[in-house]
Amino acid sequence: MENKSQPIVGVVSLALSLLLVVGILSFAGPCGAHDDGSVSSCFWAGRALLGIGAVSMVLSLVRVFERDEGERRGLSLAIACLGVLVACVPGTLIDLCVSQAMRCHAIMQPFAMGVGIALLLVGGIDLTRRLLKLRHA
Repeated sequence: MENKSQPIVGVVSLALSLLLVVGILSFAGPCGAHDDGSVSSCFWAGRALLGIGAVSMVLSLVRVFERDEGERRGLSLAIACLGVLVACVPGTLIDLCVSQAMRCHAIMQPFAMGVGIALLLVGGIDLTRRLLKLRHA
């Protein structure tokens, strides 16, 4: 019999993904275009985070309604991997601007790292729990 709390992983990862997208679009976003119309690499790091957040939202929404155990394991693995990607985008995969005092360093990078680690933990713990359950079955 299915446990009624099964969608909790999808709901939590959906909330974290929504937090990522809303945060990057508002309080944790990078600086905008410069006076001359050019954009820095921080802008592109923010765009990458938006894209990853959108994908994570879709996977999390699917995870809420998925009933197949194998699919749940796969979705939890994907969410954990996206968490690693979120944590690594600003500053590791995409360089941020030189000034350490800018929003991208002071707000966006720690915010993305926190949300990414949270997604990794949610997906990773659920995947581990499901794999242990499978092993003991």
